[in-house]
Amino acid sequence: MSALNRRATASKPVVSKCGPSTADIVCLDGYGSVLPPSFSRDGNPAVGYAGTKVPDDSSWQLLANASFMIFDQKRGLEILGRSPKIEKVFDVLNVIHEAPVYVPSQNKLYVAQDGPPGNLSSLVIDLNVNPPTLNTFETTPKTYQPNGAAFHDGKIYWAVLGNNVTLPGGLKQRPGIARLDPATGKVETILNNYYGYFFSGPNDIAVDRDGDIWFTDSDYSYGLSLSDVPSQTQLLTYRFRPSTGAVTVVEDTLNHPNGIAFSPNGRTLYITDSGLESVGKTATRGQGDFYNYPIKIDFVGTAKRNIYAFDVNRNQGPNGGPYLSNKRVIFQAVEGAPDGLKVAANGYLVVASGLSTGVDILDPSGALIARIQATHPVENIAWSGKDLKTLWLVGIGGITKVDFDLAGPRN
Repeated sequence: MSALNRRATASKPVVSKCGPSTADIVCLDGYGSVLPPSFSRDGNPAVGYAGTKVPDDSSWQLLANASFMIFDQKRGLEILGRSPKIEKVFDVLNVIHEAPVYVPSQNKLYVAQDGPPGNLSSLVIDLNVNPPTLNTFETTPKTYQPNGAAFHDGKIYWAVLGNNVTLPGGLKQRPGIARLDPATGKVETILNNYYGYFFSGPNDIAVDRDGDIWFTDSDYSYGLSLSDVPSQTQLLTYRFRPSTGAVTVVEDTLNHPNGIAFSPNGRTLYITDSGLESVGKTATRGQGDFYNYPIKIDFVGTAKRNIYAFDVNRNQGPNGGPYLSNKRVIFQAVEGAPDGLKVAANGYLVVASGLSTGVDILDPSGALIARIQATHPVENIAWSGKDLKTLWLVGIGGITKVDFDLAGPRN
């Protein structure tokens, strides 16, 4: 139905129940592109899409408890499959949880816990038992605050944002890239400076087909009190070649580069910009003392909260390696700020909303297909299982799993 026809039948509900009965699923008519003119939405980025006030359409209330919002009915219900399910599996501290990464040989999911300051442990979920178990673990030597992760060639590569030389046990660490052998728990730092400058706080990471490590650098570590040093350089995106030690700037225009991922064929790189989240001057625990310790993060709803796509040029660039071109914006977050980003086996983008409780599923052009609604903020995501059709959502206060038909990529 065209937008003009929908306007002519304004009494038609915008939201309706749809899909299998195994989850609370709703479909939005025509992407919800036409609402009764009485609608309004608070500009606060913490107010979700379902928090839009639509007093003249009672169907809007269905969004509040929905686990899945479907914007493109054909493709959305297709990826949900016959029996989609969502379940909060673990309650965790009200601090940021990041860097989920699945190790197939162990059938375990590793998760980083950002805080409180001084914390040197991460989490591991054992999926070999039912129900799964959650335990803490420490690497050898210990690692302070990983924030992004990628699995490549049997190893976990971490973007590490912790920056402190007065840590428990005499540990001294600067932010950078670390490589973990999950079989032994041994970790080694493979990068910790840009020609003598500290990185602000490597945020997320992707490894290309040649083994080059592409990572974003942001200053959230300072805002989260996980670094005792403010930024020394711009917030940039880098490419690091472990075989030589060379590190190169590949992108310098984003406000707060955050999530990063390649398309299945490696020809496109996606980067999220969570620019609406900035380091503030005053530390607080948020509304209702939500966070477990005071942090210095401010939110500006009119700042960037976008996803960008870039062409990856594999011919030798000016710095002797692949380079980016043709930057284009493909999506502005529906709520929150785009955070961790992964690309499914079919090329769809799956994007965590950061301070928001949702995960957006987009096609490569940026069209919103569906949205997953958790009960806690979601900072990042990872697939697990033999068929890679279980998606884990990790964030502040919770770890949730989703079973559906959208399969993750095989490394």
